[in-house]
Amino acid sequence: LSAGAAIDGGGPVLLVDGTAGSLDAASASLVDELGLDEIAVAGGEKSVSAGIVAQLGTVADTVRLGGVDRYESSRLINAYFFESADRVVLATGVGFPDALSGSGLAPKLDAPLFTVPGDCVPAETLAQIDSLGADRVTLLGGENTLTPAVADLTACATAAG
Repeated sequence: LSAGAAIDGGGPVLLVDGTAGSLDAASASLVDELGLDEIAVAGGEKSVSAGIVAQLGTVADTVRLGGVDRYESSRLINAYFFESADRVVLATGVGFPDALSGSGLAPKLDAPLFTVPGDCVPAETLAQIDSLGADRVTLLGGENTLTPAVADLTACATAAG
């Protein structure tokens, strides 16, 4: 969902069976027909297999934007597509509805969409928000989804979340 927000309609987002060793025939055909110069794969090897990334690499320059977890992947995606931003959008990475809505809203705000655990903000995400120069944060979801600690931009106790 961070990727969909980041590309802002600048290209297609293709959902694949990431556990497969290669793309299905229809997806492979579509990728070939699109005539892409570059492909960004959102997610680590648990989300998109090395075989799929290798296959995509035969079509166009391919970069994997995937970390050890969904929060690091969100940061890597946003670092790739954003050099600066006045505002960021935060949504829980635990469920998808708020982030799904945010993937449509964030581009309208010219803002990256970061996923967070829901009860804190990873320190690395806070550092990235600061490096982007953002001075506004939009939260997606109520207090049951994003606690007041997220609104206060409280850093998580652990690096992963």
